[in-house]
Amino acid sequence: MTDIINSKVFSFTNTEDAFNECTRITNLKTGVTVSLSPTNKQLFVRIRHRFHNFVKKRGGKYYDNIDQLGESVGVKYDAASDGIKKLKAVGLISGTIKGRSYQWESVADLTPEDFLFERDINAMKRKTAPEWVDCLKHPVFGNAKEDVAPEVQEEKQQSVPEADPMCEFDDMPEEEAPAPEKVEPTPKPKPTKKPTPKKAPANQQAISPFEFKKPRDERLDGWNFERLNDTSYRHQTFNDFDLPYLVLFESQGKLTNPKAIEHLKMKRNLFERTGRL
Repeated sequence: MTDIINSKVFSFTNTEDAFNECTRITNLKTGVTVSLSPTNKQLFVRIRHRFHNFVKKRGGKYYDNIDQLGESVGVKYDAASDGIKKLKAVGLISGTIKGRSYQWESVADLTPEDFLFERDINAMKRKTAPEWVDCLKHPVFGNAKEDVAPEVQEEKQQSVPEADPMCEFDDMPEEEAPAPEKVEPTPKPKPTKKPTPKKAPANQQAISPFEFKKPRDERLDGWNFERLNDTSYRHQTFNDFDLPYLVLFESQGKLTNPKAIEHLKMKRNLFERTGRL
């Protein structure tokens, strides 16, 4: 019989696993955060592999055809080009786009000192605000390696389940039931009026996607402000987790990016009409 691996006993997470599980990544030195699709991550792995084999091993300068890069991960030129721009924005790669080709300069190492890998643990739940967690500390499979001491893991692995104290009664002979005594018939109870069932309390109203789900870290206000008001990035995109910050900066009169203002207005109208984003 094949057993499923017990993730609570056997647990190991490295940066590669965290990168594969994350749906957004933050450069801890620049504060830039971008969302990554599975295709974006495949593209990075392909670029890193080719950079290592050509630039590092052979030396010199090399170019890659963006159409071919896209084809290698199953997407067209536009999607591959947008993926490369995302990887550049967060600092995973650096290089120069020339026409439909890309000249490699450097590919960053995936280290927890430089990057924060996060995933939304509520991603599979409908109408639930996102809750972002560190993929190294909260991996999909079990607990983080550093959170469980090796001796504890070994003890869990070798421990034998304790015997159920109730099992000892299974071997005991059943006692014979005594002969029933003559019992007077119990008078039938008078019918009583059934109480009116109380209405179940209404479910608590879900937290608005325009509000912070928990107290925010004010240390991140500065770089979030610069990121959301940055008009120099032509392909700037906004995510649902940006909405509370957009509302915050709007209330302070500091939201000046026309794209951000239009995005917030569009999301408000959509939420008012449909009740969801």
